[in-house]
Amino acid sequence: MSTPRPPLSAAELAAGQVAAIVTAAEHAADEIAGKAEREARELKRDAERDAKRMRQDAERELARAREQAQTEAVRIGEIARKEAEERIKGAEQAANDVLAQTQVISGGLRQLAASLEGQADRILREVQAGHRRMLEDLRVPTVGRRTDSEPRVTRRAADRSSSANPLGDVDIPSWVEDGS
Repeated sequence: MSTPRPPLSAAELAAGQVAAIVTAAEHAADEIAGKAEREARELKRDAERDAKRMRQDAERELARAREQAQTEAVRIGEIARKEAEERIKGAEQAANDVLAQTQVISGGLRQLAASLEGQADRILREVQAGHRRMLEDLRVPTVGRRTDSEPRVTRRAADRSSSANPLGDVDIPSWVEDGS
């Protein structure tokens, strides 16, 4: 048989209810904490997935930007190479033009030098001939030494009459100003 139990007092009832409430509160707190942990783990996984996706997107964008930069660098390098080639070709053409002009000028100067040398030689011959004639005019004829049948004065007069100006057949260059 069982022994009857004494009736519970209000304090015992209240203590039992408080114990039940505390147990229920602890159980609810455990559930809330578990739920919060699950939600935190889920949020963490979501954040990690988002971070991973963002990192992958950033890496793809970086790779695309590098590729674009590389393509742009190649394009700019090609443009610079073409411009350099054009400038080199222009410089070579200018150098060739200057060389051709210099060769033409050099040829012209050689011709001018040859012409001036010929003129100088002709002028020298004329001056020497005039000098000889002047010296002959200044000499006094001697009687015993003359072997020509014609007197010297007559021959000089004939020479003078054939060319009134001893420098008459000298070509004077066009660049010499007319003295008259």
